Amino acid sequence: MDMAVYVGERTFAQPVSLDAFQQGGVKLVECIARHDIQWLGSHLAKDGLRSICLFEAADAERIREAANTAGVPFDRVWAADVMAP
Repeated sequence: MDMAVYVGERTFAQPVSLDAFQQGGVKLVECIARHDIQWLGSHLAKDGLRSICLFEAADAERIREAANTAGVPFDRVWAADVMAP
């Protein structure tokens, strides 16, 4: 199965603390394994209003499904090319 890198974007109506963000990540970990997804990392904006998560998966729909099941849905999920220094 070919894997690609995907970005999941989320916005929050109210600022989210790092602890609350990490708790959502714990829920997500339980779901992504069942969907054959590798979580590469996440970033929470300093103001707590936006986040991005990076994944490796066969398709975006698997990521959407896992996130929805975990109760941490993304606003958008899109495929990305990776550029490293």
